[in-house]
Amino acid sequence: MSEQAKKVLIVEDYQAAAETFVELLEMLGCEAEYVMSGADARAAVAEQDYAIVFMDLNLPDISGLALVNELRDSLAAERMPRFVAVSGFAQADIATENRAAFDFYLEKPLDIGRLDHILQAS
Repeated sequence: MSEQAKKVLIVEDYQAAAETFVELLEMLGCEAEYVMSGADARAAVAEQDYAIVFMDLNLPDISGLALVNELRDSLAAERMPRFVAVSGFAQADIATENRAAFDFYLEKPLDIGRLDHILQAS
């Protein structure tokens, strides 16, 4: 990773999971924050530039897929983060349109090696 910390956003509706995810990302050298709804994610992405957005696929107010598609349509190319789907389902069980909409896929429980790989590739 570069010397400047990557700014990342976690969109996760389960607070304990989000806080643990923040701690993991900070240990890996990122500047991380989280929001717990699609509405808060829209506001955060409108205000900040993120290198990566980790998106839970099942949010209370919108699906992760719908939100990523909306953000991809609304953001300028130079502000476009990498989107990582985060789900408790195995990647093979995720619908093809979900896999196509995201740059990476991360399965819960989080694997620190896979997470580091995604950070290095972004």
